[in-house]
Amino acid sequence: MPSTWHLLSILGDSRLLVPAALVLIVMGWHRASRWHLRWAVTLCVIGAMVLASKLAFLGWGIGSARLDFTGISGHAAVSASIWPVLLAVCMPRRSAPWVAVAGLLLAAVIAYSRLPLNAHSWSEVASGWLLGALGSAWTLRRLDATAPASPRWLAAALIAGAFMPVAFPQATTHEAVVRLATVLSGAKKAYVRSALHEKSVTMQRKMLTP
Repeated sequence: MPSTWHLLSILGDSRLLVPAALVLIVMGWHRASRWHLRWAVTLCVIGAMVLASKLAFLGWGIGSARLDFTGISGHAAVSASIWPVLLAVCMPRRSAPWVAVAGLLLAAVIAYSRLPLNAHSWSEVASGWLLGALGSAWTLRRLDATAPASPRWLAAALIAGAFMPVAFPQATTHEAVVRLATVLSGAKKAYVRSALHEKSVTMQRKMLTP
C-alpha cells in the first residue's frame, strides 16, 4: 500500500500536472486572458532548466558533491509552478492570493515528500521549489479580473491530468531523461549519485597526497 509520502509525491507528477495546466492555458487563450501566455512561457523555461540540470549530471556527471546536488527536482519545480496558478485560476479573484499561497504550501509539502523517498536531496528540492515559486509569482502578476474557470474547463483539466498516469502507470519522465542523457553524451550508462561523491573523495585524496 502506498505511503503518505508516495501519495503526496504523485501530486507533483508532471504527467498529472502538465496536461491539466495545458487545458487551463488553452482556456486562458480562448478567453483572451493576459496570464495564459506568461504561464506557458514560464513552464517552458522551468522545464528546460530542470531538464538541462538533469542531463548535465546523468550524461556528464556535472553536479556538486558538497551540496549533494545532481539536478533540480522536477516534482518540486513543477508543483510550485503549477499548483498555485491552477488553484488561483479556479477560484474567485478576491481569494486568488490566499489560494495561491495555499498552492505554494502544498507544493512545499510535495517537494519535502521526495526526501523520505530518497529521490532527492535538500538542495535539489529547495532549488526546484524556489524556481517554481518564482515562476508562479511571475505568472500571477498578470492574473486578470475575469471569472474563474467554469466547471466544464475544470472537468477537462482533471480528465487530462488523470489520463497519463492511468493510461501509462509504469512510464516515468525520469526513464526518458536517462535515455536522452546517455544518447547525447555517448556514455554507456548514466551517472548516479554515489559516483559524484566517490569522485569528490578521490579528488580530495589526490590534493592531500604529497
